[in-house]
Amino acid sequence: ICTDRYYFMQTVKNVFNFEKGNGFYTDELVYDKEEKALFQVAVYNGDYAEKRPVAMTASPVNSEIEDVTTLDAFRLVEIYEKGQLKDGQLKEIASRLDKDDNPVIMLIKQKK
Repeated sequence: ICTDRYYFMQTVKNVFNFEKGNGFYTDELVYDKEEKALFQVAVYNGDYAEKRPVAMTASPVNSEIEDVTTLDAFRLVEIYEKGQLKDGQLKEIASRLDKDDNPVIMLIKQKK
């Protein structure tokens, strides 16, 4: 994802442990064009009470939408009932969902 100031990217370590079933570990990075420096970064979704990381390596949909993702209704209902959503649009949507509803489509945009 590219913004006016930042390039978000990801590195992948090309190692997989077949015995343990894990590998291909990633590091989230950001290049600051003003500072001309690279940093390891963690970006979190502010809709949740607990920190939930967001991968910033999407392929932009168009000039306004950076990414599109789906959120399963049953998971949103579960998270809402546990009180793990902050006040806002996602919490309002989750309050009206049934666990058998279709997934919610989340459009990810840059703040102006």
